[in-house]
Amino acid sequence: MIRTAVIPYGKAGIIASVMLGLGRALGETIALALTLGSVFAINWDFLGPGGITIASNIANRFGEADEFGRSALIASGLVLFAITLVVNMAARAIVYRRREFVGSA
Repeated sequence: MIRTAVIPYGKAGIIASVMLGLGRALGETIALALTLGSVFAINWDFLGPGGITIASNIANRFGEADEFGRSALIASGLVLFAITLVVNMAARAIVYRRREFVGSA
């Protein structure tokens, strides 16, 4: 029953919700800025302390940045916007592709 009724109708919603959750996680600013330390180094230890996200970097450094640094922070904000836009567009495309399941239920 689950394989024939639930998974085909719910697959698009599950995938879209995961992708939209990823998009939201990319944009979280203050929570990550307060909990993560500001370490500007590439660290492949994902479970270790330190690290910084694009959004928390913008939140922490924008007030004290000079003209060149402010331009770099605005550019990184544009990159963050582009990544979030791509994730949201992909989620909408998946939902739109599975639209034929919505009307038949």
